[in-house]
Amino acid sequence: MDGSKGEFSPALLAAQQYLLERRRQLTKNKKRKTENGKRLTDDRSPFTSLLAHLGWGSEALTAVLRNHSPQEQDNLHNEQVFDEDETAVSHPAPSYPTITPQAQTVKLYPDIARGMLRQEQAAAGRLWLLCRSLDGAGQGWFRIANLRRTLTTDTSSLRVCGWRQLRNLLNQGNGIFWTRDKERIWLKSAAHVAANLRVEKLTGKPVSVPVKALTGKIGQVRAQLYAAFHSGRARAAQRQPIARDTLAELTGVGRRTQLAYESLTGMAVQHNYAIGAPYSAETAEKHAWHQGQATFVFQDSHGTQGRPGRSYIAWQLPNSYGGCHPHVAKGRQRRINRKLADLVTKGAPGNNKERFPKRYYPDGKQAVKTASRHPEWAVYWWRQRAGNGRSDLWQQI
Repeated sequence: MDGSKGEFSPALLAAQQYLLERRRQLTKNKKRKTENGKRLTDDRSPFTSLLAHLGWGSEALTAVLRNHSPQEQDNLHNEQVFDEDETAVSHPAPSYPTITPQAQTVKLYPDIARGMLRQEQAAAGRLWLLCRSLDGAGQGWFRIANLRRTLTTDTSSLRVCGWRQLRNLLNQGNGIFWTRDKERIWLKSAAHVAANLRVEKLTGKPVSVPVKALTGKIGQVRAQLYAAFHSGRARAAQRQPIARDTLAELTGVGRRTQLAYESLTGMAVQHNYAIGAPYSAETAEKHAWHQGQATFVFQDSHGTQGRPGRSYIAWQLPNSYGGCHPHVAKGRQRRINRKLADLVTKGAPGNNKERFPKRYYPDGKQAVKTASRHPEWAVYWWRQRAGNGRSDLWQQI
């Protein structure tokens, strides 16, 4: 710029005119494309015809810029061009991190499944489990746009809801299963999710839940969570009885709904009975006060309890439940429990101190030890399988 006259110098005006011409040329090239929809680009390097008086005549500078020129031209070839009637939906631009093909199963801790049911977070919890199954690379976060395509598109095999419901679930689970902003969500770890669901410790064995089972109606998903809780606590050798009232307190699932979930998932339900003293009017009245309508008279026709044909006082015990999900390795469960203990110590919201005493044992030795420490408890030990193969018989200490 000439300071005396306040006008631009001819060299600066020429440079500005050159830049405007280059901009028009690049804009024109962006609109050109081949029949296959790819952009045509000028094979000439953009640095070969620059004005020498602007400093582009330096051989060292030109060499550096030419080293970067092929990469920029490759990036130019890789860009997509749309017709005027095309939208970004028909040619979606890649966004990272991308969603990898989902696994067939997802690992689930039974206490986390119980917490989802009890805190009425099954819908958002399902979304958290599906995200974990999709996170094959272990990145721990997703773009909401990618989740929208994967979980709400009609043609997707993982469609679980519409876009409006997905927005509601993302807001509902925020702070419990993930943290989010306008574009992304960051998944919380199993320890933080357990603490947010008021789970104090992960017990039992984790199970493998089919991803397909989590894509059905929400009632079916709740049934899978209920079955996963039983699968994690069931043992092939000995299934501990548990009362339906206790299940309702642990899971928040009522008695009638428990029956519906068991029928829906095909869980194995084992009936249990306790054999008491030989029958007499006095013993019958005594047990009627304690066991109520569950008391009945058992006639030992085969002599498994003593003399054949002798009658005993018997009563029904809580059922045992078999699982319908296979166990998987505990993996980092011990480390998760340590982290969970730290969260509990720091006062994570909703820690639960509930404990239920163990009163059923696989042998009499362990039952006697517990009965000696707690003489007021009714303690049982497993005795045998009933002749019909559908029930177990227990003996009270």
